[in-house]
Amino acid sequence: MPIELRVTSGARAGARETFSKSVIAIGRHPLNDLRLDAERDLDVSARHAEIRVVGTRATVRDVGSSNGTRVNGEPLVGERALVDGDVIALGGATGATLEFRFVSEPTAGDRVPITTPIAPPRRDTTVRIADAVAAQTGRLRRVLYVFGAAVIAVMLALAWMSRLSTSSDRATIDRLLADLQAQNAAIAQLRGSANANGLTDEVGRIRHERDSLLAVLRAGGNAEALGIRIAELSRQQDAAGAVSRVDYVRIAAENTRAVAFIVVQQGDVIEGGSGFGVTRNGIIVTNRHVVQLASDSANVKIAVQFHGTRAWLPAHVMKVSTTDDLAFLKVDAAGVFPTVVGVSPSGGVQPGTPIAIVGYPLGIGTAGMGGSIDTLTVRATLTAGIVSKSLPDVLQVDAYVAAGSSGSPVFDRRGLVVGVVYGGPTEAAGRIVYSVPSNRLLAQLPGEAAGMVRP
Repeated sequence: MPIELRVTSGARAGARETFSKSVIAIGRHPLNDLRLDAERDLDVSARHAEIRVVGTRATVRDVGSSNGTRVNGEPLVGERALVDGDVIALGGATGATLEFRFVSEPTAGDRVPITTPIAPPRRDTTVRIADAVAAQTGRLRRVLYVFGAAVIAVMLALAWMSRLSTSSDRATIDRLLADLQAQNAAIAQLRGSANANGLTDEVGRIRHERDSLLAVLRAGGNAEALGIRIAELSRQQDAAGAVSRVDYVRIAAENTRAVAFIVVQQGDVIEGGSGFGVTRNGIIVTNRHVVQLASDSANVKIAVQFHGTRAWLPAHVMKVSTTDDLAFLKVDAAGVFPTVVGVSPSGGVQPGTPIAIVGYPLGIGTAGMGGSIDTLTVRATLTAGIVSKSLPDVLQVDAYVAAGSSGSPVFDRRGLVVGVVYGGPTEAAGRIVYSVPSNRLLAQLPGEAAGMVRP
């Protein structure tokens, strides 16, 4: 009995094909009876499934496909009988779906009765033979004419489609080449930027990948896939360009003096971290985990040293946050101490925003940069980066930090604090950095630091 397969999803959705043979092979290979799209129905295997028809009974089985077959939503195991209307799903999201139908043959009741016409008078045999030859020749000529016209029509259609495809591909390639050339010019300008400190590796990576994409594109690579990657590369380049335009020299000049190196000592155990001043009388913001030793025991010493100074100043813990990795120290010595320019709400900070982190990523190892810790003049380090994620309880940035960076301030392009570094995943090698958003800091600032708040 003939069957009909209706393609209900996939690249050939809407197509219908009727088969009268006993075995129907289905897949993306050209030799299949029902051939699905080799370029777009990617979840369909080259030889995916086959349907066997014996009389009025039809069965389907999977022939070792990569992504499996389902009938009416149930995984196909072994061979399964088909009934009219069954839905066969080949593969997953980029596969295809077929609807199985039996095709009814005309019954005796459907046939039109044949009546016997009255025979015409018998003609001469020679005349009848000539008429038959002429009829056969005429039919042959008509078949040849129709076949020739069909071949010409197909050739014209193929040429037209090829021209359209070539024109479309050429236009896509030209556009992508123009995008890459524009990126080339932008990268050349970025590499020469005076403010591109810390971006050498990122700019070099973008340039290398751009050159690789250009080579693949010229060699006839998939323009659609390359276009997606080029757009992502352009986004990364824009982010790097935004970073290069930030005046990091000004940010460092206005804020670095207020960034302090913090040492917490209990017996022979010494922990180091970073912090920043928010009041002239010596209130310093840092992380809760930096001063955890001081919270656990009274026999702990805390000393701070501001950038560019040699004096170790004793300090004590004023307040430890119960909700965030924040703590507030107070310098015990009298004096007037440096502060950052201000603290701004982090609600408007979006992914892609350029930032700077100033702190002491070498921690207590900084002592090796000028002698023993007793005679050390600490020097803070500035690293550039961008915001990669902004949530109410965490500001994630792409920048470099290491042990000792905990408590470092995160500055926006205006030089205002928008976060406080507290760590990152070990496997990220210091490139994914978590910080407490400044909105959380502002809610817990001591009253004396109210003057630090900026819009």
